[in-house]
Amino acid sequence: MCLPAAPVEDYIGVVEVLIQEGFTRFALPATSGVFAEVTAIFGARATFGASRVSSSTHVMRAAEAGAKFVFADVRDSDVADAADERGMECWTTAMTPREVRSSLLQSNRALLYPADVVGHAMAPRLAELGMIDRVIPLGGIGAYAAGEWFKAGAPAVAVDTTLLGDAFSGGSLSMLRDRCGSFIALEKRHAGGENPR
Repeated sequence: MCLPAAPVEDYIGVVEVLIQEGFTRFALPATSGVFAEVTAIFGARATFGASRVSSSTHVMRAAEAGAKFVFADVRDSDVADAADERGMECWTTAMTPREVRSSLLQSNRALLYPADVVGHAMAPRLAELGMIDRVIPLGGIGAYAAGEWFKAGAPAVAVDTTLLGDAFSGGSLSMLRDRCGSFIALEKRHAGGENPR
C-alpha cells in the first residue's frame, strides 16, 4: 500500500483501517517528516518501506526511521548499494521490458511505474520473458488489474489512490473499508494468503 505525504494524524485513521482490513505492508514517501512517528505507532503490526527514494541519503534516513524496503524512483547503483548494505529490499523504477531487465540486473527487483500507463497486458509479456516474479506494478491499479498481475506471477501489487480514494482528504473511512474487501479477497486468492503491499 503506497501512501501519500500527510500529517501524522491523517495516517492514524487510514492506516488503522487498512491494517484492520488485512494490509500489512506500507510505503511512505522517503521525505515524510513523520516517517519515524508512523513506524513507531504501527511498526509492531505492519512493515514499512520508503517510496519516492532518489538518493542514498533517502535510503539512510528511511532505514533509521524503520523502513525495511525502498521503492526507488531511479535506477542508481548508489541507491541499490545503500539499500543492500542495510539489508533492505530495493525495487527500482522501470517502465519498459528493457528497463525492467536493467533494474533486475542492478537490484534483482523492479517497480513497474506507472503501471496504469502500460496496463496489465504487460504482465503476461514479462512472464514470457521470465521476469514477472521480480516485478511489482504500481500506479492506478484497480482490483481487476491487480488480479491479472497476480495471475501472471507478480509477487505483489502496490496499490495507491485507486484504493485510497479521498481517505486522506477527509473522505469516509467506512468507504475505504468497503473498497479494501475486493483487494484483500483477490490477493488471498492469487497469492496464497499473504498480505498485499
